[in-house]
Amino acid sequence: MTKMSNMRRVGSQVTLAVLLWFLTPSLGLASCTTPPELGARLKASPNSQTYAEVGNWYAAQKQFDCAATAFASAFQLDPNSASLAYLWGLSLYSGGHDEQAIASLNQAKRLDPSDTRTHLVLAAALDRSKKIADAQIEWRATLAIDPDSAPALDGLSQDLLDQKDYAGVIALLNKPGSTRIRTSRQSLSLGGAYVGSGQLDAATETLRGALNTDPDSLPISDELSLVLMLHGRDEEAFRVLDLAIEKHPDDQRTQVLYLRILVSSHNAKAPEFARKLLAAYPNQWEVLYLNGVLESREADSSAARTHLEQSIALNPGNYEPHAQLGTILAQIGELPEAKAQLEKAIALGDTEPETRYSLAMVFKRLDNPAQAQEMLQTYQQLNKARADKVQAAGKAEEGDQAMTAGNAPQAASLYRDAVASAPDEPVLYYKLSKALDKTKDIAGEKTALLKAIELNPNLAEAQNQMGYLAIQEGDASQAETYFHAAIHASPSYIGAWINLAATLASQARWQDAKDALGHALEIDPDNADARRLSRAIASANQGP
Repeated sequence: MTKMSNMRRVGSQVTLAVLLWFLTPSLGLASCTTPPELGARLKASPNSQTYAEVGNWYAAQKQFDCAATAFASAFQLDPNSASLAYLWGLSLYSGGHDEQAIASLNQAKRLDPSDTRTHLVLAAALDRSKKIADAQIEWRATLAIDPDSAPALDGLSQDLLDQKDYAGVIALLNKPGSTRIRTSRQSLSLGGAYVGSGQLDAATETLRGALNTDPDSLPISDELSLVLMLHGRDEEAFRVLDLAIEKHPDDQRTQVLYLRILVSSHNAKAPEFARKLLAAYPNQWEVLYLNGVLESREADSSAARTHLEQSIALNPGNYEPHAQLGTILAQIGELPEAKAQLEKAIALGDTEPETRYSLAMVFKRLDNPAQAQEMLQTYQQLNKARADKVQAAGKAEEGDQAMTAGNAPQAASLYRDAVASAPDEPVLYYKLSKALDKTKDIAGEKTALLKAIELNPNLAEAQNQMGYLAIQEGDASQAETYFHAAIHASPSYIGAWINLAATLASQARWQDAKDALGHALEIDPDNADARRLSRAIASANQGP
């Protein structure tokens, strides 16, 4: 019976190998130029090893379709070789044939689930095929084997950041005491997660540390300068970009970013630098647009109009040059054309109050008082909202500093001021709840958390804290609901998984608790809290 079972297993593998072989995109080896010596060996000994040598040769020449055909033939002759299945899949992936690569890499994974190379390439192929959830499974499978795998940490952190799972990124990459050195990609992901969760100081610290480790990294320099600008630290941003441009004088992206920051901050160096970039990149839409902005400020309407029209021709889908051109056309009295450009900017996503004001003035001059009044009201609303947001950000930053200094009552007062200015910002309510937690104002903390959740049900940290408070009140059922909501919002939120496991264990739901804890340990196999709870559950659970 065992012999028959083995025969069936081998037979099914051969059938799958043949099927995959026929699906391989191929010109046939006859269409691929093989070195005479290697071709002669293949003709004399057409076995899996020789086909693999041919595949390796083609791969080295970056002829990936030919390599895939050779490895497919090798695997057909040896369908139990995980290595050949992997090389076949790698060649397909390298040649851009992701769906076929996924099939052969899954075959390699079944034959040898411990090979991290297979999980890594499979994850990359799944990512490129937009199968993000499946890709994350493979990134995590790699980390379960090698917790410090840089490619897996790079790929998984980027996926989580793209999904706005900021807590997941932070849990994955911010491990106090870890000796792991983050790659540039990981530092960018962690910095982006801190920005996304409103922790600008932590983002700045992370990116500064990354730049010290990799001082030549342009992506880190660019990201750090943007964070510093968000933080209102313009001069520091300029210093970062000055050094970056000094080291990489021909990098267009960084130079354009530098020009944009100079223009937005009304820096005196902007006009000269803009002219320099225009000479270097006369057909770059953003350079043309920024020159148009500066020329408009200098009342050179003719030059500004020319550059803005050129910018729009190169990139008609960006609202900025439309809005600027509309303002200039209004200034020189071409009102119908100005109206068309301003309305186009708004249709493309412009939310700036100034655009509404310019359009209101155009409507007024076109003798359309009703539309002018409506647009003026919109301008006033947007302008007030922006001013309130700026004020709230300032109060929130002061609150953050008070929290860092250990003055929770003062922080709570500042966060209340911030909330009063921006009552629709869920992160501000969450920050307020943290300050109130420190002052033992549980009722106030719950009110703030519930408001944060009302505004953003996917604010995982707020859901998790509400679960914790429910546990404190002895309501395990309600706590479970909140922890599930936190996990739904952020599947990589290890703290919520651990809290859910503890809640389930408190109800003697041992298997459910083990499953939740298993998810936590998949995310971080070395997590001390998860391991401690695992031992406690094993000790308390007397069942199977």
